[in-house]
Amino acid sequence: MASLGDQFREAPVLVSVSLGSLLACVGLFFGTMALLALGYTDGTRPLWLAVVVVGIAVTVLWNVLYPVYDEYVA
Repeated sequence: MASLGDQFREAPVLVSVSLGSLLACVGLFFGTMALLALGYTDGTRPLWLAVVVVGIAVTVLWNVLYPVYDEYVA
């Protein structure tokens, strides 16, 4: 198994997107758990919206933007 540095030299965009997505998903998990503990109130409404928007962004990234990049740029 190649080191992260070797993988980054071979495919910097893929490794960057993968690590960013991993961090976003971990953040979404812990953010969702914290928000579930707080409940849905007027004060947490913007945070719930942020969780949904970040989740949609990660989904669009992998299902739309990366395949287009892979097909036409890479």
